[in-house]
Amino acid sequence: MAELHIYRAAAGAGKTHILVTRYIQWALRYPDAFKNILAVTFTNRATQEMKQRILAYLYSLSIGEATVLQETLCQEGWTSAQLQLRSKEVLSMMVHHYGDCAVTTIDRFFYRMIQSFAKVLGLQHHFSVEMDERLALKETIEELFTVDDPFLQQWMVDFALTKLLVGKSWNIKSNIQELGKSLFNESFKLHEKALLMAFQQQETWPHFVLATQTSVHSFEQSMQKIGQAALTILHQEGLAPTDFAYGTKGVIGYFLRLASKKGFTPTKRAVIAKDHLTSWYSEKKHNALARVVEQLLHPLLVKAIDLYAKEGLDYRTALVAARFSYAFGIIGALLIGLERYRSKNNVCFISDISALLYQAIQESDASFLYEKTGHSFHHFLIDEFQDLSLFQWMNIKPLLRNSLAQGYSSLLVGDVKQAIYRWRGSNWKLLNHQVEAAFKESTLHYLTTNRRSQEAIVLFNNYFFKMAANRLVDYLESRSNFHPIDALSYEWEQMRRAYGDVVQETNGQKGGHVGLYLLRSDQMDTAGHPIHWKVHAQKNCMDLLEQLEKENIPANDIVILVRNNSEAALLTNGWQTRHTTGRYAVRSDHAYALWSHIAIKVLIHSLYYLNDEDDLINKAAWVQAYWHCIHQDLAIGHHDRLYRVVDGTSIENLLPEPFWVQKDFLKNLSVYPCVALLITCLFKNSSDFDDVLYFFQSVVLNFSLTESASIADFLVWWEKRGHAIPLPTSHRENVVKVMTIHQSKGLAFKIVMIPFCNWTLDHLPQNGPILWSVDQQPSAHFPIWPISYGVDLKETHYAKAYYLEQMQIHLDNLNLLYVAFTRAAERLYVMAPLPAQTEAMDSVADLIYQSLLVQDRTNQLFKDACPLAVGVQETVAATIFCFG
Repeated sequence: MAELHIYRAAAGAGKTHILVTRYIQWALRYPDAFKNILAVTFTNRATQEMKQRILAYLYSLSIGEATVLQETLCQEGWTSAQLQLRSKEVLSMMVHHYGDCAVTTIDRFFYRMIQSFAKVLGLQHHFSVEMDERLALKETIEELFTVDDPFLQQWMVDFALTKLLVGKSWNIKSNIQELGKSLFNESFKLHEKALLMAFQQQETWPHFVLATQTSVHSFEQSMQKIGQAALTILHQEGLAPTDFAYGTKGVIGYFLRLASKKGFTPTKRAVIAKDHLTSWYSEKKHNALARVVEQLLHPLLVKAIDLYAKEGLDYRTALVAARFSYAFGIIGALLIGLERYRSKNNVCFISDISALLYQAIQESDASFLYEKTGHSFHHFLIDEFQDLSLFQWMNIKPLLRNSLAQGYSSLLVGDVKQAIYRWRGSNWKLLNHQVEAAFKESTLHYLTTNRRSQEAIVLFNNYFFKMAANRLVDYLESRSNFHPIDALSYEWEQMRRAYGDVVQETNGQKGGHVGLYLLRSDQMDTAGHPIHWKVHAQKNCMDLLEQLEKENIPANDIVILVRNNSEAALLTNGWQTRHTTGRYAVRSDHAYALWSHIAIKVLIHSLYYLNDEDDLINKAAWVQAYWHCIHQDLAIGHHDRLYRVVDGTSIENLLPEPFWVQKDFLKNLSVYPCVALLITCLFKNSSDFDDVLYFFQSVVLNFSLTESASIADFLVWWEKRGHAIPLPTSHRENVVKVMTIHQSKGLAFKIVMIPFCNWTLDHLPQNGPILWSVDQQPSAHFPIWPISYGVDLKETHYAKAYYLEQMQIHLDNLNLLYVAFTRAAERLYVMAPLPAQTEAMDSVADLIYQSLLVQDRTNQLFKDACPLAVGVQETVAATIFCFG
């Protein structure tokens, strides 16, 4: 019977082995069965790894090697001789028809499908996919500022004025850039077409401003009138706020706030005054004030509080929505501009592909998809299923249903706890519970043995993440005041389920070590200034590296995990400053761009010179870069050399003679052979920069295969895209890698350091995302409305959206911690600040403290609860807990 096998495989549990084993089981049925199997991954690296693993497994079977896979297949009925013969046939067929081996990334698979639907979707022939959406957005924004459209220009002026009124910069380009990023999110894509059509009717634009402002102004004016009426009564009666209890800080102060429109929420004293007339004044003033309060002022207070109770929720909601009135207009202009960009450049964005395909197949069946793509896949293998987006799932779901109906099984594998790509559309809920509920033919499997890490690390993570997940959900539940609470309880239940399988069995490897450094933030330097905890973390990280270097640990066994490029630069620069000698180098792929390497500067300036010999600034920069690169010399004779360039004196003697001999010949070459010859001409010993020069040549070659190959065209492309390409870490050097946690996903290292383990669990107040609401639109002209995530949403009709996003971002950051902690095979070192407030839950450092060091609101140490804890060491700057 056909089944959809769903594997929940925790970190290091051998999911790739399961995928490849199942692939080979299906591929061995007949020699070219592999043509009918689609294996989907998410990265090119994972694709190559899976292909290599498939070929390696087939080869071992073809030579009769005794393996676990061979034993498994023999148990299914194969004899050793049959298995060896069939494996040879399949391997031969696969090698000779390698292009039919459908192991691919999901984006590439969908791109192939969408090419088949191009005509249906109205796409031009030979369209391309724009991968760099940021560049397209930047060009679209630049165009907004140059287009001759009085209506749009006035709209942008109004947008800038709204920024100025709240004390923000009038320079709105960065604000527009942030707004534009949300237009590539999948949550927006579902409504993009309808919204674009609405915005293309410019006469509808003012409607949403009026819609948001009318309800706000109406409520504020009603409340203001009540406040003004109260103040008029005071004036007529010859009374002042000081005649009443607490003066301007009492109930009269509430009327003052109403009259000046400085606040409408009833104060605590106003609420008390509504029900207790005696709270308005002291007993000795009863005779003077009782009549005024009872007959005149109290009815106004009741009216104000009742009006706020009746219309306050709508008002607060309208107020939140109104903040995006002019920003929404800019979003409309961006939508139109991006559509123009697509048409002008004959592209669709990478984020468009899944949405366009979803649109194309809504009215189609799976057989139509097969016909269009020219393929008939029987089996589907989907890796990293937790990273699948909703659109991607909706696109592949009919193919799965069709194959199951025809009697073919498929397999999905992933780990909800490693879902860290929600910002690009991944939907962890699919693997967590939705797919299982949608397919009655599904069978859920768990891979529970950790094959990566030694015992202490596995047991530490088992205990910590079981505790941390429950602590985090308890915290979110306790902080919620949303009613009805049932609307969120299901979501919290699913969040707990995501970590329900966190406990793993060990693989028999004894040993392992976890060092947890809780760093104090109350230390002072010699001048009496406080030392930031990150300074301590950096020093501890450097000290540990020195210790590992003395232990002769190979550098490529070590990784330092960070959250962002600035943290990476802090470590790489710190090590470079501290260590001028030593075997270890500390490098980050993303701490530097390709353009930052001095050898690349020499080549790029050379190309600019060949393209324009009269560019004086480039010539000076070229000479400077060359002498720094080849002679490691910037100081000696530096000013003299630059003076000779600026003075117009010949620079032939400042650069190698072979270049000048071949200069005219180089000018007429296409860019790839030109670069190859420049390397020969300019570098006496190119082996000093082999890795980076080879990489640069591959970049130039890739450009030449897709674009015009001239030097001038390459330089245009370089300015737009090429200069930002990250500089890869050399695999030939003794390099300790610094990488982001996102980069490390899927990788394993013997030793892992996490020096700055203190990222926030929630969005930072100034960096909250845009949420797209379909439930509370101020204007019927538009299908969705943007709102900015923030705590003020809790008191609006958008409260549920706020709490759902709050839950999601907390889970995202817990998952990041899980990915980071589970990369280690032998040693894990974690550095975090010691929380100042033990009840807080703002950062992962707080979560670590609450989960490991605080039990049931007491100071019971984790050492008392877990036998893994072997020691506590106190230093001036930190408390160090050791496990294993």
